[in-house]
Amino acid sequence: MLPVQNLRARADGTGSLAGLHASGYNFQVPQVSPTFRVKVLFFGRVRELAGHSQETEELPEGATLTDLFERYTRRFPAFAGFRSSLVASRNQEFAAWDTKLAEGDEIAFLPPVSGG
Repeated sequence: MLPVQNLRARADGTGSLAGLHASGYNFQVPQVSPTFRVKVLFFGRVRELAGHSQETEELPEGATLTDLFERYTRRFPAFAGFRSSLVASRNQEFAAWDTKLAEGDEIAFLPPVSGG
């Protein structure tokens, strides 16, 4: 391990950092795609298939409700059969499947409700 004084670069470029850079050491950090987290709630049959009523999911920037649901159909293939009858909500309001999601959103997948 190098002592701290060896890691300080001098104004004239002769310090240790300059030497490391000149020797080909890569200081660049790979760019990471931004992500965000949403809370997902499951109701009815999809809750039974998932095995729990809620979880947190990390998504890439620009993800939609459809993207999120497709992620769950890969984990739980039986979800796909419910797509046409489910309604999705974002922050306790019904939402279209092409709705873009954001950090902290609460998403719910709701089965049809019948009553009398």
